[in-house]
Amino acid sequence: MAAITNSSTDYSFLNKVKAEDKTKNDVGQLGLDDFMSLMTTQLKNQDPLKPMDNNQMLAQIASFAQVTGIADLQSSFSNFASTMQSNQALQGSSLVGKTVLFPSSVGYMTAADGMKGQVNVAEKVTDLKVTVYDEAGKKVRTIEMGTASGFTPFTWDGLDDNGEAMPEGAYQFKATGTVDGANTAFATGIEAQVSSVSISSDDGLYLNIEGIGSVAFSEVVEIT
Repeated sequence: MAAITNSSTDYSFLNKVKAEDKTKNDVGQLGLDDFMSLMTTQLKNQDPLKPMDNNQMLAQIASFAQVTGIADLQSSFSNFASTMQSNQALQGSSLVGKTVLFPSSVGYMTAADGMKGQVNVAEKVTDLKVTVYDEAGKKVRTIEMGTASGFTPFTWDGLDDNGEAMPEGAYQFKATGTVDGANTAFATGIEAQVSSVSISSDDGLYLNIEGIGSVAFSEVVEIT
């Protein structure tokens, strides 16, 4: 009499097939016809004295459905991510040559354009000023701005306090003013031109700024 394969072995067979298919396809995505064929074969070859338990059968089907769902979801997200990355590349290419404003205390001054930026003043301030420092930390210019509130623009023409032209390069800006009699520091934003863009699959779009480096597109507050 031929040996009869019992149900526990059949379950192992299904699990093995799913595991092998998962290794082959990364997500174990069997076709529905394949799955039903395996299930039918299992039912035909089960031990009549130990038939397949209904709960175990449902568990097998649920497991298959779950794996298939995950595969579909992964595929959908993969397609979505590719579309988003393509859109970012298109968006990024249109930014090359544009001037952007982003939070920073360091800017790159050119002889032709000087340097522009903004001071973020949340409330009314008096004696507002922006002090410019070179890369060695030496003070080269103080820009007096008086009384201000809100986003207050400033311009540095590239000259020091003596009217001498400073060399092109990176400079640091510090904004201070008086609020209710107390000396207070304020955040600054710098305007700069986008020289190129780069896209990271993990972190998104980055703008490359001459003399500054990479700035995340999410940090940009204004484009002109």
